[in-house]
Amino acid sequence: MRRLWRAVLDQVTPYEAGPSIEELERTLAIDGLVRLSANESPLGPAPTVIEALRREARRAHLYPDGGATALRTALARTLRVQPEWLIAGNGADEIVSFIARAALDPGDEVLIPHPSFEPYATEAMLGGGAVVRSPLAGYRTDLDDMRRRVTPRTKVVFVCTPHNPASTIVPAGMLLRFLEGLGDDAPIVVVDEAYRDFCDDPDTPDGVALARRFPTVIAMRTFSKIAGLAGLRVGYAVARPEIIDRLNRVRAPFNVNRFAQVAAVAALDDRTHLKRTRSLILAERPRLAAALQARGAVVPPSQANFLLVRVGEQAGPLRQALMKAGILVRDGAGVGFPGHLRIAIGTAEQNNRLLEVWTRTLAR
Repeated sequence: MRRLWRAVLDQVTPYEAGPSIEELERTLAIDGLVRLSANESPLGPAPTVIEALRREARRAHLYPDGGATALRTALARTLRVQPEWLIAGNGADEIVSFIARAALDPGDEVLIPHPSFEPYATEAMLGGGAVVRSPLAGYRTDLDDMRRRVTPRTKVVFVCTPHNPASTIVPAGMLLRFLEGLGDDAPIVVVDEAYRDFCDDPDTPDGVALARRFPTVIAMRTFSKIAGLAGLRVGYAVARPEIIDRLNRVRAPFNVNRFAQVAAVAALDDRTHLKRTRSLILAERPRLAAALQARGAVVPPSQANFLLVRVGEQAGPLRQALMKAGILVRDGAGVGFPGHLRIAIGTAEQNNRLLEVWTRTLAR
C-alpha cells in the first residue's frame, strides 16, 4: 500500500487556537467579548497604523516587496544594525520554521525548555530533528539543566525570555554565562524575545546585543504584542548576515504581505503609541497580580503582558464564570500548567471586571 503522508505527522498535535472571537460572540450571545486568553494588545494598533492600512488598500492587487526592504531598513535604524542582519517572517512562528528548514538534518537534536511555545517542538519534528526537553525549575528556565543536555548532536537551542507561558525572564548574566559556556563550537541559540517590550527588570537580556557578540545567536521578535499587529502576522529575526543568508534560502517569495509590512513600518514610527501600550501594561500588571494574590492565587513575577496564575482546583470554575461574564482566559492545562490560568493584561476597566467576577466566584 502506498504511503501518502509522512510518518512524523502522527507525532504532531495540530495547534488549537480555539474559536475566533466573532464565533464565540455568536455562540455565547455576548457582544463585546473581552479576550484575555491570547496575549493580545489591550489598545490595539496605533491610529497612524490604521490610516496607513487604509491608504495601502488600493494596492492590494500588487505583490508585496519580497525582501521587506522598507521594514528591514526601519528596523535597522531602530536596532542600530545593518539591514543585512534582518529577516522578516509571517509572524515569529515562520522564523522558527525557517530555522528548522535551514539547519536541521535527520537526527539533529533541538533543545527546548518544557513547557514552552509549541511551534519550537512542532517545527523541530517536521524538520527531522529529535526534540530534547529541559524541564523548567518551577516557573524559570533552568540553564544549568539545559547546558547538561547539550551534546555534539545539538543543532538548535531555544531560550524564551520572557518565557511563554511562565512569564519569567532568563537573567542577562545567566544567559551570558550559558552562551560563553557553549564555546567555539556552539549550536544555534534562538533567543525568543516576543514579550521583551514589556520588561522593566534591569536584568533583562538583550538578544540583539547577544547576536552581535555571539556568531550563532539569533534574536527573534514580533510586532504582534507591543504594536498590536497580531492579526497581520509580522515577526523578524536579527542575526549575523551569514545566518540571515541561510534563512533567506528557505524563505518563500512574498512571505510577508503588503499590509503587514506597511503597518509594521507605521508602528515603528509611532513611538508615542508604543510607549502608551507599554505604560499601560507596566501599570496594570503589578496591580492585577497583587489583587489576585490578595484573593489567594500564586502569581510568578511576570515580565510579559500576561500573568500565569496558580489557582488549583478553582481553575475550571473561575474560567467558566469568567467566560459567562464575557471574559476569556486561557486554561493553563493547555500550555503545560494544569491548575493555572494564563491571563493577558487588559485595560483598567477590563481588569476590574475580571476581579469582580473572580471575587463573586470564590465567594460561592
